Amino acid sequence: MRSMMNGLMKVTEHNNDCTQKEVADFMVPSSVGKPFKDAPGTFDPKMHGRVRDTMMGGMMVMDRTEMKKAGAPHNKGITWEKYCEHRPATTPGYVEKSPNVGDLAPDATIKSINGGPDSTLMAEAKKAANAAGTKLVILSFDGITCPFYRAYAAEDLYKVSNGVPHLHVYLREAEPCDVFDAGGMHMTTPLAMKRPVPWHKTEADRAKIAKETKGFFETFMGDGKCNMWMDTMDDNLEALYEARPWRQYVVDVTTGKVVAKIGLAPFNMDGKCAVIKKACAKGGK
Repeated sequence: MRSMMNGLMKVTEHNNDCTQKEVADFMVPSSVGKPFKDAPGTFDPKMHGRVRDTMMGGMMVMDRTEMKKAGAPHNKGITWEKYCEHRPATTPGYVEKSPNVGDLAPDATIKSINGGPDSTLMAEAKKAANAAGTKLVILSFDGITCPFYRAYAAEDLYKVSNGVPHLHVYLREAEPCDVFDAGGMHMTTPLAMKRPVPWHKTEADRAKIAKETKGFFETFMGDGKCNMWMDTMDDNLEALYEARPWRQYVVDVTTGKVVAKIGLAPFNMDGKCAVIKKACAKGGK
C-alpha cells in the first residue's frame, strides 16, 4: 500500500522534496501544456464534478457518499472551485507566504483539546524542548482525514525524527467527508475513516477528532507521548504556516527560527522524510 500510494504522489523525476511549482504542475497539468486526465489528484478549470472514482481496474471504489447527501454545491463532488477553495497553495502561480528556513517561526494562540486554558505555539514548543533536553522541536500541523497521512506518512516522519519532540496542532479538516472528500477515500475504500468526519463547525468538533488522532498517533509514538493542541476556529496558524492538509516545520526554540520545513503534502514522501531526518540527525541537541 505504501509503495503504491507513494508512487501516486511522486510528482517529480528527482527524489527530493518538491517545490510549490512542481506540485502545481502535477495537480494542474494543463498549466504547463500537458493533457489533463480526469483522475484523483489532478484538476482542471474545465473538469466535471468528481463524485465517484474507481482505481485498480474497478477493485477500489471511491464514492463521496456524504458529499452527495450534503446538497448544493457539495453534491457536485470535487470541482475546480472546490479545489481552489481547499488547496489554494497548490494552484498555478500561487506565491507561498509560509516561513522559510532562517525566518522567525510565527507565534499564535493554540487551544487545549481538553477544555483547558489557551496557550501559544512557541510557549508550548519551548516547554516541549525543555522537557526533552533539546533545542529543536518539530511543529506538526495535522489533518488525519488525508488518507496518505493516516496510512503511513505520519508514522514514517515520526520514525526519522530521532527523538526530537513533536508539538502537534490539529488543523481545519484535511478532507472533510461532507464538503471536500478530495481523494474519495474517506467513506468507502480500505482507508475509510472509522467514522465520518465532517467540516468542523465548533471547537468541540475539532477537539473530538484531535483527541482521536492523538490516540491513533500514540499507537506508534507510545501511550501519553502525543502532545496535541488545536488551531483556533479562524484557522490562523494554518494560514500562517500554509499547512493544509498537513505539514511539519523544525524550529530552534533558542532562536525562534525555522531550521527545516517540508513542502506541500502529501507529495514526494521520501524527500520529506530525508528533510526531517537531516534536520534531526543530532537528536535536536
